Amino acid sequence: MARIRKASGVREQDLVARAKALKGSVDPLLPKRTPDCPPERFERLRTELESVREAADDAARLARLSRWGEPMARAYAGLLHFALEPTTPVVVAFPVAGGEVSYAPLSRADREAEVAVQQSDDPARLLLGYIDWSRKGFHFFATRKALWCSGKSSRPPAEFVAERIENLPYRMADAPGRGRFDCPHLAAGEPRPLLEVGWRGAEKTFRVCQRCAKDDRHLLSSLSDGAAVPDPEGEFPVDARLNVLCHGGAECVHAQLPGPARALLKRYVMGRLADGQLLDAYLAEIRPRIERASGATLVAGGVCYGGDLAAFLDALNPSPVERKALHRVLDGYGAYFEVDEPAASRALERLWADNAEEIVGAIVSDSEEARRWVEEARASPGRIAEILKRAARMSSDRELLGTLPRYAHLVREAEWVDRIARQFRTHGEAGAERAIVQLLPREGKERGIAYGFLLALGRGASHAWQFSPTEKEFGQVLEARARAVLRAVAPEYHAALDALLHAAGVADWGTLAPPDSGENG
Repeated sequence: MARIRKASGVREQDLVARAKALKGSVDPLLPKRTPDCPPERFERLRTELESVREAADDAARLARLSRWGEPMARAYAGLLHFALEPTTPVVVAFPVAGGEVSYAPLSRADREAEVAVQQSDDPARLLLGYIDWSRKGFHFFATRKALWCSGKSSRPPAEFVAERIENLPYRMADAPGRGRFDCPHLAAGEPRPLLEVGWRGAEKTFRVCQRCAKDDRHLLSSLSDGAAVPDPEGEFPVDARLNVLCHGGAECVHAQLPGPARALLKRYVMGRLADGQLLDAYLAEIRPRIERASGATLVAGGVCYGGDLAAFLDALNPSPVERKALHRVLDGYGAYFEVDEPAASRALERLWADNAEEIVGAIVSDSEEARRWVEEARASPGRIAEILKRAARMSSDRELLGTLPRYAHLVREAEWVDRIARQFRTHGEAGAERAIVQLLPREGKERGIAYGFLLALGRGASHAWQFSPTEKEFGQVLEARARAVLRAVAPEYHAALDALLHAAGVADWGTLAPPDSGENG
């Protein structure tokens, strides 16, 4: 509804000043024409405006001219008449796209024509006077400096196109020769849900992905602002797409997805939805259809692998532990499963709530141990992949060490050697070297044995300063046997340990535990 108020003195002075400017020429009331725009229609309007200008000092004639003829001519006559007999006018305000506009009703012209004449120094306001023309097939474009008309041609002037591109609400890259502007993610070829706005007259398309789209920006308005065309929706078509790179074949659900519903597009065109909101609404609209799809449909980072589990897992770049856990849960999976980024950790987090026991059970064989890891992971959401890695390593270490002999009793030297040997099997050469240095006693046979281990690891020279000449000589004698202990397979471990300890002069070094006991060295 229009709002009415009394004008201020400044407003009255503005109207008089505008009338004085237009009394000298009607050019500010007429648009510039592109080469596609025929002159005849505008020549007729110019003739009518000139007849009003000729009566600029005749109040009676201006009063008559303000009641008939072209709306622009009526509004022009009303303004010139006001300048001859200025009073404090009533000002009426009404809403337009982007706010509201006010004018003084000085003639029997429509409000758009009144605004166009009274604020003709603003091309966007002058455009309002030609809205009715655009409904009859004419195309108008308001730049910062001028109003243009291209007649029945939809091709805009170059200045208008340049301004619209300059004012894009997103950083976009122009694809040379393709007439397409993409946000950085789409320009990089990333398959992400997207909003697309076309501009047929300019032969260009503008696309923004869901990650870039904002809830306070409107790509369509940024492009069409300042344009008045016969068929706005046809000139600036809008579409939204899931934009999945589908390898699932013709029967895949992604090959048959519809575009946005007409009602949804209408809300966007009317400005009731922003870019991000349109994409969110569209994805919510098609989600039930996708999730009803029969058969396995595996999607990672916008790429659909159909039911190809191996290809899907490859795309996630999982560690061996993560791959084993994911394969356990997804093998035979008969429904839709999607992760927004191709990362194994994201997939595990998505699956965790309903499949925690199965995921951990895939890498930890002991049920009680698996239960403890599940509890720890549930207490630390967001660290599932890290916890699984630790669980797998500890379970693997336990299984590996479980193949070695167990001892009911070991003397000090034998216990030290056995500990280094087991550390080597679980943490490799670096772990064994670190344990040797950390557990090295100040005196005893362990020191000579330790140097033998360091030689076997190829690290003797780095630590020679820590040993006396006698200890180093002793270690050189034991090097081969120390190496045998490190490299021995489980059935040969006891004999290799016995050979090393006897060579070191350690007799009666320990006894094996019974097969069913829980003791370990």
